[in-house]
Amino acid sequence: MLLEALSPDASEEERVMLDQALQGLPLEQREVIYLKVFEGYTLREIAELCGISINTVGSRLRYGLAALRHALRSEML
Repeated sequence: MLLEALSPDASEEERVMLDQALQGLPLEQREVIYLKVFEGYTLREIAELCGISINTVGSRLRYGLAALRHALRSEML
């Protein structure tokens, strides 16, 4: 769903919803999602950039994406 909302075919409303959902995440989750999804870094690279373990990167990514899915589903209902 996240990547679909980033497609060139996404409406302005979808992009605004995604931006609002991203802004609602804790900074740590938002940072990891940005680096992975928008910048294309690997989990190992993100761990090195942020000075955290690869397990922490995975955890923040997993919980952040789950929170995004939940927020976006709530918006669509």
